[in-house]
Amino acid sequence: MKTSEVGSFTINLAKRAGGLIFDFHKRRLEQIWADRTHFKTAADDASDKLIREAIAAAFPHHNIHSEEGGYLNRNSEYTWVCDAVDGTINLWSGFTDHFAVSLALCQNNVPIVGVVYAPKRHELYFAEQGLGAYLNGKPICASKEININHVLMGVDAGKKNRTDHLLILDSLLQDSGINCDLRTGCASVPLCLAASGAIHAYMATSLEPEDMAAAVIINKEAGNKVTNIECGDWKLGDKSILTANPELHQKILKLIS
Repeated sequence: MKTSEVGSFTINLAKRAGGLIFDFHKRRLEQIWADRTHFKTAADDASDKLIREAIAAAFPHHNIHSEEGGYLNRNSEYTWVCDAVDGTINLWSGFTDHFAVSLALCQNNVPIVGVVYAPKRHELYFAEQGLGAYLNGKPICASKEININHVLMGVDAGKKNRTDHLLILDSLLQDSGINCDLRTGCASVPLCLAASGAIHAYMATSLEPEDMAAAVIINKEAGNKVTNIECGDWKLGDKSILTANPELHQKILKLIS
């Protein structure tokens, strides 16, 4: 697996943060509620602190955006987009093993390096622009499935605007649509499962940048087309996402348009 110095830094940082949150996963953590649909734990804050301090030390002129720490603007063309714990409910409850550290470096709002590390699954996904996509150091590629009736698709609404996806979901599940939709309360892991071909597609209508950015470059390098649900190329700031191989992507868009 080829990596640049930045790529190696990102992998190592994700492993450190992933080890930290997995240690927290073994305990019964107190919930800190932000609002009705969102809580965090000590794991979120500790992982976020580790990540932001490491990036600031290694790349002092880069911007940093993270869920817990907000946006640090240094007027750079480079922005780190970090989710210290994606899938906090799963980490806290043990409902599934879908929780991960998600780190991306974006240049002019386009992800160019991405790592998603799911420590309980022992899965580290990595991609760097032009160098391919990998799972635990081995190349991955997206599914070649084009029969829409066979499609297993991750679908998420996110924490906000949680009913926006319902009309779209109704279109997806009609007789001429997908086989089934899958939801686990985490975006980054199923997005990476779409990159590896374990599932065929993924769509969400209302997520935050840190939920998606790392997996965007991983999906692109694995051969998937990645857009928002209006079919514009995905960029930092988009709330929606759709990824699948190019032919399947077109069929899904036709269904939901």
